[in-house]
Amino acid sequence: MPEQDLTRRWLVGGVCATGLVLVFLFQRLDLAGSLHLVTAPVYKFLINRTVRFLLNDLLAIGLLYALFYERKYVIFALWTQLVGTALFLMPYFILKLYFPSYNGPLISYLHRLILNPTLLLLLIPAFYYQRSRSM
Repeated sequence: MPEQDLTRRWLVGGVCATGLVLVFLFQRLDLAGSLHLVTAPVYKFLINRTVRFLLNDLLAIGLLYALFYERKYVIFALWTQLVGTALFLMPYFILKLYFPSYNGPLISYLHRLILNPTLLLLLIPAFYYQRSRSM
């Protein structure tokens, strides 16, 4: 592998890992409110959660790219993010908006999946296993 590719991988991995830490540290930041995008609390909630979800997942995809450096893994991770949006983010929003008094285990687990790139980080051992089996 050329030295330039290795440097690029380390740079992308470092930026993405740092980005994930920063997203976690600034999780209480009201981005929609501070940018004066909207004033309604519901829209602030939707925008802030969506931005955090997308940032976490895109940074995790960048980390996958840095670790494995293969296009097929990045494409699979993007598809996983899209499926995660449909299966986790949308139901989370529906539960939070239409059933605000519900605070059971379902919403707790959805909250964790939405605000942490858990689904995409679980792909790391899966991709590693697949790569080790194909060698």
